[in-house]
Amino acid sequence: MMETFVPTIQAVIVMIGLIIICLFLKQKGIINDQYRPLFGRLVTDFALPALIFSALAVQEPRVEILLAVLVMTFAVFCHLGLSYGIGRLLHLERRQLGAFMLVAAFGSSATLGYALVSQIFPGNSSAVTDAVMISELGIGIPLFFAGVLVAMHFGNKGGGSAISSIRAYFTSPIFIALLAGFAASFFLTGIKNPVWEIVLSIFSMISLSLVIFVAIGIALMLRWIPLRTIGLLAGITIVLSLIIQPLVALFLSGLIHLPAIETDILLLETAMPSGMIAAVLSDRYGCDGELASVLVIITYLFSVFTLPLIMLLAP
Repeated sequence: MMETFVPTIQAVIVMIGLIIICLFLKQKGIINDQYRPLFGRLVTDFALPALIFSALAVQEPRVEILLAVLVMTFAVFCHLGLSYGIGRLLHLERRQLGAFMLVAAFGSSATLGYALVSQIFPGNSSAVTDAVMISELGIGIPLFFAGVLVAMHFGNKGGGSAISSIRAYFTSPIFIALLAGFAASFFLTGIKNPVWEIVLSIFSMISLSLVIFVAIGIALMLRWIPLRTIGLLAGITIVLSLIIQPLVALFLSGLIHLPAIETDILLLETAMPSGMIAAVLSDRYGCDGELASVLVIITYLFSVFTLPLIMLLAP
């Protein structure tokens, strides 16, 4: 339990610390609300596409972890459907429903997950590689495809039409980076060429800015929302994201007899708190970014307690 608990606390404190620093910058007037659309676009049109491309371009798809990817994807889409149904029962308005769906379904598998995997499996490079593949294919693709479509469709910038949302997505930098990354992974992986290595280095350096841009975006979105007004929604988000999703993944892993290490990684990745990028996407495409940011912070705080307990179930 301690081998999971300590790195979890450290990683959560780092992310919250970055947000606190950005809140201080906001209080000092160094950044303010007029920059909010700018940082939203820097995330979705600049840093995130660079991360997608650089992560996919250097990784050859591995058949061995395909089942783990399918389990992760199934769990994500189950939660999109489940959160949609719950949101309708709660009579959430359109923008709130979109934000709730994104926060409930998509976790911090990259932001927090990779750091924890490297801590829990020290010196095991294959474990980190598996975590990257499971995250990028099992959460990344649904997030960059279905997640963006959800944000566009339910946000007031999505036009309310599924057709317009799909058209906007297929012309977005995120989708273009996705296609380019997959093409590079099939045709350019393993090539030793100075020009190609320079290109990869540029995109990798750009992708490093994602965490900072996300932290600034969260800080600009954060508003005080009394817990009495969102207490029920926060509780449901905690249960869905931090408890039900990893239990679903664990159950499916047992059904298909995944190896122990893949099961451990899958359980860890699905037990992550809600992804900060989900809050940024909510705000970028017109959903309730303020609500999403508060729910994300709440799941981060509660994950300090739930994640070590969930990992006790690992085989």
